[in-house]
Amino acid sequence: MNVQFVLLEIDRMKKLLTIAAIIGGLNTMVAQGNSSELDIARNSIFAEAFGQGFCWSVNYDRLLNVDRKVKNSYSIGVVYVPKSVGFGDGTYYGIPFSYNWLFGKKNHHLELGVGVTSLIVDPYWAHNVTSYYTYMTPKIGYRYQRSQGGLFFRATATPMIDLLNVSVYKYDDLTVRHFSTLNDVAGLGYAIFPWPGMSIGYTFK
Repeated sequence: MNVQFVLLEIDRMKKLLTIAAIIGGLNTMVAQGNSSELDIARNSIFAEAFGQGFCWSVNYDRLLNVDRKVKNSYSIGVVYVPKSVGFGDGTYYGIPFSYNWLFGKKNHHLELGVGVTSLIVDPYWAHNVTSYYTYMTPKIGYRYQRSQGGLFFRATATPMIDLLNVSVYKYDDLTVRHFSTLNDVAGLGYAIFPWPGMSIGYTFK
């Protein structure tokens, strides 16, 4: 009886040790997965020529779902184009926003996205007119972004599609507002305008 009891206890201890080893291994795997996710650089600051920001913009991008095959990110920026540059007849201020899908492993990605940009042009030089433009920016292109951080580069095709324009005319004490859609994207005279984009910046944790 004593021998059998000892053998039963040894067998029970083996089972407990096996279960503990399995649990410990799972915890190690989870910890390694979490640490690898924490090690990924998710934040990017970049300047974009043309693209969503019409002429140029400075933007922030944040990676999401880095543990999945298809990563996501959102981007938001600011636009300032002085009248002296010669785009239109006034000074442009704006905010571009987009949501993006990234396909590919390691550093090279196919990027698809959709965004909206709002611009204010104030004022036209020949008239006391303030214009507000809102246009949609679908996107397809290439993104280079390392998970460890460093150089950020992107080249895209970003057509601009007119959503809503508002022109405010002021004549003495009279204010007239004119609304239009699918008519004149960003003052270029077209409802849809093909537009490239080129971005360069830096990715960090």
